[in-house]
Amino acid sequence: LQINQSIIFCNSTQRVELLAKKITDLGYSCYYIHSKMRQDHRNRVFHDFRTGLCRNLVCSDLFTRGIDIQAVNVVINFDFPKLSETYLHRIGRSGRYGHYGIAISLITYEDRFSLHKIEQELGTEIQPIPKQIDPSLYVAEYQMSGENISEKQHENSASASANKNS
Repeated sequence: LQINQSIIFCNSTQRVELLAKKITDLGYSCYYIHSKMRQDHRNRVFHDFRTGLCRNLVCSDLFTRGIDIQAVNVVINFDFPKLSETYLHRIGRSGRYGHYGIAISLITYEDRFSLHKIEQELGTEIQPIPKQIDPSLYVAEYQMSGENISEKQHENSASASANKNS
């Protein structure tokens, strides 16, 4: 899967900073943003991420609403959310503007209750990561080729669950 840009969600500001540091220590480009940062610093990080200066952003739920960045095609729930509304807002950050997107949720043993609760509330089953990912998801952009955009918008986010070693 080609990642244009990714947003990685954590459940606390402390975990945001720790994960961003670990990703950076591993040699990957990574910014972070959370509610305890000064507003001017958050604005600068958001601007730099939006303009593509960095491909990965680790954040708290501060970033779940009203943020539309066309290049984001991968959302990772590093920490699984407790509420279905939060889950929907997080995964909705990928696959915007008619592009394909994928959401990956890392699930711990303790998360299984939240996972089942969210599945029940949303009336869906969050599928495990498949052995092979549909090749159409490898493409960053696609032509609508006459298809109805509103129909495609309902198909633009995929979710998956994986076991997380933590």
